[in-house]
Amino acid sequence: MTTATLNTNAGRLNRTLADLGRIGETPQGMMRLAYSPYDIQGREYVMGLMRQAGLELRIDSAGNIIARKPGSDPGLPAIALGSHTDTVPNGGKYDGALGVLGAVEVAQTLAENAHTLRHPLELIVFTNEEGTRFHRWLLGSRAMAGLLEPEDYDAVDDEGVGIAQRLSDIGGDLSRIDQARRYPGELAAYFELHIEQGPTLHQSGTPLGAVTGITGRFVFKVEVQGMANHAGTTPMPNRHDALAAASHLVLATQRLATVDEICRVATVGNMQVTPNAVNVVPGEVALGVEFRDVDTNSLSAAEATLRRSAAEIADANRVSISISQVEAARSVPMPARMQNLVAEAADQAGLEYHSLPSGAGHDAQSIASITEAGMVFVPSVDGISHSPNEFTLPADCANGAQALLNMLLMADSRL
Repeated sequence: MTTATLNTNAGRLNRTLADLGRIGETPQGMMRLAYSPYDIQGREYVMGLMRQAGLELRIDSAGNIIARKPGSDPGLPAIALGSHTDTVPNGGKYDGALGVLGAVEVAQTLAENAHTLRHPLELIVFTNEEGTRFHRWLLGSRAMAGLLEPEDYDAVDDEGVGIAQRLSDIGGDLSRIDQARRYPGELAAYFELHIEQGPTLHQSGTPLGAVTGITGRFVFKVEVQGMANHAGTTPMPNRHDALAAASHLVLATQRLATVDEICRVATVGNMQVTPNAVNVVPGEVALGVEFRDVDTNSLSAAEATLRRSAAEIADANRVSISISQVEAARSVPMPARMQNLVAEAADQAGLEYHSLPSGAGHDAQSIASITEAGMVFVPSVDGISHSPNEFTLPADCANGAQALLNMLLMADSRL
C-alpha cells in the first residue's frame, strides 16, 4: 500500500464548512437559494478562499465561478474539480458545499507544499445546480457542456423575475451565455466530491464510495379526467371518480419499483385534486410521476408499463388518463478508469470503499458529455439530505478531500 505524498488539512476543511454553513442558515434550514443575497454572500466567501490559495478567478457568462492555477506544461488541458454552493429551501450544509470546499482544500494543500501540477487546475462552482429558483436544474453545468434548452433562456422565477436579471446579479450575462460552453479536449478530466445523499455508505460503515453512474430521470405529468358530481346523491356505480382512479395509479407506480422491479425507484410526488371539496366526487386530478434508474432502458420500460396500467385503470374507473413527459434526463455511467481512480485513492488513504450508483443528479452528469468524469462519495448520516438534519462527520469530510487530492495527483501523472 502506498501513502499519499501530500495530506489535506482536516481541521481547516471543517472550519470552512462551518463558516459557509452559517451563510444562509435559518431555524428551518439552509436558504442559500441560487441568485439570492445568501447565495451571493456564499460565493464571495468561497472566492476569498480561492484567492488565498493563489488561484486566478473569473466568472463566466453562465455565472459559474472558475478558479485556475497554471500547470508546468502549458500544452495540457486542465483537470477540473467542482460542485455547487446553492441549496434547496430548508436544505443542509453539506450537499454541494463539501465538493466545493474539498476542492479548495486540495488547492490550498498544493499551494502550501509548493506543488505544481503538470496540468492546469480548475476549481468550478456551478451556478443553480438545485434548480429550485427557476425549476431549471444544473443550469451552470449544462451551459458549460452546451446542453441548454430553449426553456432555459425564458425562465422566470416564482417572484416573476427573469433569468437574465438573476444572472446579472452574480456576474453572468444571458445574452452571452453560449460563450460559457466548453468543448471536448478543453478539460482532461472532472472530479466531484459529494455526500452520498442515501444510506448505503452510512449503514455499511464504509468511508468512501466509487460512483458507478448517475441516475437517469424521467418525469411525467399525468392528468385524470372524470366527472365532478354530488357526493351524497351520486350512486357508487354511476361515478366517474378521478381521485379513485388516481389512487390506483399511485399504487401501480409504486409496484413498478417494488413488486415488478422494473426501475430502481418510482415516485408520485405531487397531486392536485379538483374541485377538492369533501362533498364532491373529484372530477379532475393532476399528478407528477418520476422514475429514476442508472439504466435508461429500465426507465423506458417503466414508462411503457405506466401507460399500459393507466389505460387499464381508466377503463375500469370510467375516466380518461393522459400522460405527457416533461423531462427525460438519461443516465450517465462513470468510466471504469475514473472508478478505478477512486479505488486507488481509497487504497492510498488506507480506506475501504464501496461501488454504488448515485440516485441523485449532479453537475458531473453534464460535464461528462465533454470530458471523463469521476465522483467520490462520503457517508451522510442516516442517508439524510436536502434537510436541516443533513450531516456528515468531520472525519468523513476529511477522508473525501484526501481521496479527491489523491485522485487529482494520479490523474495528473497519467493523463
